[in-house]
Amino acid sequence: MWSISTFTVVACLLCKTLAQGFGPGFSQANGKTKLLASSFGDPGVEQTFDYVVIGGGTAGLTVAARLAEDRELSVAVVEAGSFYEITGAGNQTQIPAYESLYLSAPPTIEWETFTTPQMQLNKRSARNGMVYQRGTAGSHQAWADAVGDSAYEFEKLLPFFKKSVNFAAPNIDVRGGPAIPYQSSACDPADGPLHVAYWNDYLEASPYIRNALQEAGFRETDGIESGSLLGFAQWPATVDPDAMVRDSSETSFGRQAIESTTLRFYLASTAKKILFSGKKATGFMVETAGMTYKLKARKELVLAAGAFRTPQLLMVSGIGPAEQLSALDIPMVSELPGVGQELWDQPSFYTVFPVNVTTLNQLFSNATYLAEASQAYVNAHTGPLSIFSGNYLAWERLPNSSFSRLSPSAQADLNAYPPDWPDMQYTPTPLGPILPNDTGNYISLAMTMQKTTSRGDVRINSTDTAANPLVNVNWLATSTDQQLAVQGIRRARAIQSHFGAVKSGPEIAPGEAVTTDAQILAYLRETVITIHRAAGTCKMGRADDPKAVVDSHGRLLGGLQGLRVVDASAIPVLPPGQTMATV
Repeated sequence: MWSISTFTVVACLLCKTLAQGFGPGFSQANGKTKLLASSFGDPGVEQTFDYVVIGGGTAGLTVAARLAEDRELSVAVVEAGSFYEITGAGNQTQIPAYESLYLSAPPTIEWETFTTPQMQLNKRSARNGMVYQRGTAGSHQAWADAVGDSAYEFEKLLPFFKKSVNFAAPNIDVRGGPAIPYQSSACDPADGPLHVAYWNDYLEASPYIRNALQEAGFRETDGIESGSLLGFAQWPATVDPDAMVRDSSETSFGRQAIESTTLRFYLASTAKKILFSGKKATGFMVETAGMTYKLKARKELVLAAGAFRTPQLLMVSGIGPAEQLSALDIPMVSELPGVGQELWDQPSFYTVFPVNVTTLNQLFSNATYLAEASQAYVNAHTGPLSIFSGNYLAWERLPNSSFSRLSPSAQADLNAYPPDWPDMQYTPTPLGPILPNDTGNYISLAMTMQKTTSRGDVRINSTDTAANPLVNVNWLATSTDQQLAVQGIRRARAIQSHFGAVKSGPEIAPGEAVTTDAQILAYLRETVITIHRAAGTCKMGRADDPKAVVDSHGRLLGGLQGLRVVDASAIPVLPPGQTMATV
């Protein structure tokens, strides 16, 4: 079996990166020389910068790179990981088709944070794709209203969305399939460093998926980048349009900053504690390879460690609910009861059925198919390796036939959301279970709840940030969420019925014996999963909101100074769809 070796892909990409900006380890511009090594900090040595950012992910690298564009400022970013291409996952981090494997990345790349046992999920516990899509206008209006700041309205945010993106129009001649409706005014080309493009392949199963969605009542929309989601669409991804290689905050903002700014990276380094002088944050205690040292800030400290790690770092530093801090004898700097509370998430579940058309399962079971796909990817940057998940996404408010089956209280809960806010997202993927010796073809129809009434929390049982926080996602904890999830499965089966003769056998999951609401709910409790959209654990809000942690500028409340939160934990109203573009 011929395939692309991990070493070959990684070596080629790193060589390309060096060649583009750093040749033999340095770059030259305007008669000045910059050494590559000067982009990396000196572990163990106390340093002072204007800004220190904790977290080198989507939020952290964007903010750090933007700050560092001002050559008068000194900026450092502390990241617990490294360059993901060389930390143990190889091709999974870069080739789009392997993204589903990357979501279960090795511990060299992710924290392996598990949830606390979920009683409503039979005591189960749990462990981002590449979709670039924005929230609805109504969800952003709800955000603006919640925090009293019109800056979060969609039209006012749109210029900033566009500023990050380098958009490429679909190449139908290369990819095939029908034309893709989209609003070009929402994605200007060459504005930002993050590549956003459409896949260079239209999968064999995609025409049947499109037909099933249309027959089930969905209409094609061109607005998923423009504040409107209801309907179905072919979606753009964070991918280089020429090489069809995954793009990310590291490969876009991070590498641009290395090439053109003085941003300093501290990799494989962990923030242990926030340092204070009274209530003014002055720096971080950082650990790298067993060395503990201080990184101080003249202007501000910026937290971008994510929805789980940002509240953890605040709590171990003395900011949070009083009972959490006192239980671990942590001296209180400021009591903010909302730290770690109000965890929003969008739980996901799926149906699976066999089909008689070729699907991505063949990449994992058919050596000849993989070899041909590898050749197409290497030589022409097309084929099934150049695509993750599928070509289509869909969103809807449940049709009356489904909505009417909900209780009046559940209907009221869902109707409390803005009218452009979907109840459910559907992700039809030509890929099913990857099992030994299984050569079949499958379609998985994933459903993701866009409206939820259950809220979780993040707590700590250690003062050491090396210990994972206690994450209680609290999925399906309310009757409304349970009813919506059950109707989601029923609606997915209705969509499934429109595949006609393409469906080649009985449903695999949940299985055709699962028919009653109670049976479906039991299935959901055993199989519901995360798709990594947690938010709200340091939520933004008005000063009179007892659960608010930061103001509308991300600045910590509670009389604190010099400290700001900029990641998903600050989002007070989780918009529908994927969170990457929003963050």
